Amino acid sequence: MNPRFARRRYGSTNYLYLLAEGDDAVLVDPGDADAAMALCAELGVTPRWILHTHGHADHSGGSEALRRRLGARVLGHAADGRWFAPDEDLAGRTSLELGAVRLDVHEVPGHTPGSVLLGWRGRLFTGDTLFWGGCGNCRHGGDVVALARSFLGPLSALAARDGSLLVHPGHDYAEANLPFVLSLEPGNAMAARRLAEARAARAAGQEPEPSRLAEEREANPFLRASDAASFLALRARRDAW
Repeated sequence: MNPRFARRRYGSTNYLYLLAEGDDAVLVDPGDADAAMALCAELGVTPRWILHTHGHADHSGGSEALRRRLGARVLGHAADGRWFAPDEDLAGRTSLELGAVRLDVHEVPGHTPGSVLLGWRGRLFTGDTLFWGGCGNCRHGGDVVALARSFLGPLSALAARDGSLLVHPGHDYAEANLPFVLSLEPGNAMAARRLAEARAARAAGQEPEPSRLAEEREANPFLRASDAASFLALRARRDAW
């Protein structure tokens, strides 16, 4: 089916993603319509679907223009309807078949009420829930207790089941998050390696390579929190750092 994958940075840290199998293509979190259209032109595809990991405007702000320009359907969790109006609700869904593009859906409320993770061909699109070396804050319509439950439940289960998944977040915050990790865990070799790789990529004018979920668990203390109290304490320390 000739699967194709591409990502594009927009703004200073945001990522949008393009997934294609044959003539079927999907945009994930196209917060910038022009950047999304440029990426579609490069791959020579016309996406018929737009998927959102959550509703914040820096991820969903391009949806309306793209819906009009492409005639695409927008899919997202209706709990985030204060930010955008999906044509199709992802609430309660565990999988999607968008033409030939098949995805797993994992509900992970916390950063926003309707945050989801999307899995496709060994890749995990984590939006603002899981970052390289960190997790999303809950300052803009979120619930940190719900976020703790999502990390201790669905994310922990995913990490135990498939540590080979490539982590594709909604932002590149590696150089902001990993120094915090090393301030807590100066002997964390994986965090040190990931930080060095991110800095080298930036110096070379390239994008950092995604981590694998098993590597992320080593580098990222939020994925190793033993209980909700530990997670909440860690999130509070990161907020104050």
